[in-house]
Amino acid sequence: MPESQLSDPSLSRAVLIGTDTYEHPELGDLPAVRNNLGRLRELLCDPEAWGLAPERCEVLAQPSRELLNTLYDAAAEATDTVLLYYAGHGLVHPQSGELYLALPESDPDRPHTAVRYEELRSILLSPAGERPSARRKVVVLDCCWSGLALGGMSAGDLAPATAVHGAYVLTATAATRQALAVPGETYTAFTGELVDVIGSGVANGPALLNMTALYEEVARALTAKGRPLPRQTHSDHAGRICLFRNRGGRARREETEGGPVHTAVAVADRSGRVAAPPAPERVRPPGERPPGEPRPGGRRPSLPELVPVPPDAPVVRLGRYPVTHAQFREFLCDPANAQWRPQEARAAGRHVDEGYLRGWRGTEFPVGRGGHPVVGVSADAARAYADWAGRRLGTALRLPTAREWELAARAGRDGEWWHEEIAAGRVNFRGSLGELAAVGDFPPNPYTIGDLLGNVWDICVDDAGSPVLRGGAYDTPVTRLRERLSPRSPAECRGNTGFRCAGEV
Repeated sequence: MPESQLSDPSLSRAVLIGTDTYEHPELGDLPAVRNNLGRLRELLCDPEAWGLAPERCEVLAQPSRELLNTLYDAAAEATDTVLLYYAGHGLVHPQSGELYLALPESDPDRPHTAVRYEELRSILLSPAGERPSARRKVVVLDCCWSGLALGGMSAGDLAPATAVHGAYVLTATAATRQALAVPGETYTAFTGELVDVIGSGVANGPALLNMTALYEEVARALTAKGRPLPRQTHSDHAGRICLFRNRGGRARREETEGGPVHTAVAVADRSGRVAAPPAPERVRPPGERPPGEPRPGGRRPSLPELVPVPPDAPVVRLGRYPVTHAQFREFLCDPANAQWRPQEARAAGRHVDEGYLRGWRGTEFPVGRGGHPVVGVSADAARAYADWAGRRLGTALRLPTAREWELAARAGRDGEWWHEEIAAGRVNFRGSLGELAAVGDFPPNPYTIGDLLGNVWDICVDDAGSPVLRGGAYDTPVTRLRERLSPRSPAECRGNTGFRCAGEV
C-alpha cells in the first residue's frame, strides 16, 4: 500500500478489548483501561482522524472468551484493514512462556483462564478456512508481560512472540501495574501518549501518520517523561499502514499562529490521498543525542557528588550516581594507580578476575561510555577508587553498607516502595530500556539519587564488611530487582555491576 493512502474505513474493522476490573486479588484493577477504550473508539470514528463507522468499531469491555468470535467476524469481514487493540494484564505460561491476555475472572496461577494470544494471532492470519483475512492487520497490545506476583508488566520482549505475518504489531513496554495505569492519570501511560498523538497530531509533520511515524512520536513522548518505551515489529512494509490523518499540520499552525502559513506539508483530502508527503522525522533511540548536544545537566563532575541521606537528618552521604567510566579513567590515569589499569591488574590476578574492565584499552574506555556507570569492577577496585577519590575531595570515602543503600533507596517510604520507582519510570531494567544507560538518563528517586534500582548492581558491604550486590541492573527482570546477591569473591567483576561511594556526615 502506498504511504500516501489512508486505509479505507468503509472496508476496515476495529476490535477494542479491555479488562479494567479483576476478580483475583493478585491482578489489580486498572480503571484507566475503560477510558482508553472510550477515547480510542472516539478517535477511530472521528472523520477528522480516520472516520470508521461506529458499527465497524466493536468495543469489548470486561470481555469473555466470546471475544474470539468477535475478532473472527471482524477479520473475515474486513477486506482492507483490521485493528486489534487490547489493554489489561497479561500472563505468561510458566512452561511454554506464551502470552495470555487476562479476562475479568483470570487466575495468574492458571493461564488457561485467560485467552492465549496465539488464538487471536491465528484468527488474524486466517479467520475461516477458505475466507481470506484482511489484507492489512494492526495489533496494539497495552498489557502486562507476565502474571508476576506483584503485577509486574513489561511488553518490551513481546515482539517476536506476537509477530503476525504481513501485520504491524505495537506493544507497550509497561513495567508494572502502576506504570500501565499511573494513579490519578486518565489513561494508561502508553495509550495516553498514543491517543494524544492521534488527537493532537504532529506539528509540521506529514499529512498522514503511518504506524511507524505514530510509534516514533509516542516513543518520543514517553522518553521525554522518562517512562518505559514501546516496541514495534512489522513485515511486508506494514509500518506504512496509515490509519490516521495528521491533525497537527498546516491547519493547526494557522490556528495557533493566528494566520495562514505557507508550508510544504501536504494535507490529505477526505479520500486520504496526498501528493508526496515528507518522510517522518527519525526518532533517536534512547541514549542517543544530536551531535554536540550535552547530556541533561551538563558535564558531570570528575569526582563523586555526595547527597545527604536522609536529607533532613543525615546519617550518611551517598553518591548521587554510580561512578562513571570517565571518573574511573581519571583514577587510572594517576601514575600512583598504575597497578589498577586493566592489563596490569588482570596480570596480577589478586584483586580482579578476567572480566575486569572488559572492553577497555589501557586507560581508554569504549567510545561513547564516558557518562555511563563503570562496570566490570571488583569490590577491591571499587575500594581503591573510593580511597583515591576521598583523598582528592578531602574527605574519607568508602563503599556504602547494605543498610545505607536500603535507607537511600527507600527514601522515607514504607511498604513496597519499589513499585513507585518503577511506575515513575525511574528504573532501567529488562522491562524498560534494557541496556546500559548514562547516569541521569533516568529520573532520580525522592532523595535525588539516581540508579539505586536498575542500570547497574551497586557493590555494597554487609555488616561484616564483605561485598554484597543490591538494586538490580539493566538486564534484570522485574522480579529480581530486590534480590540480595553476593559476588563469588571480592575479585569478581561483572559486566552489569558498578559502584557508588559513601562518606560520613
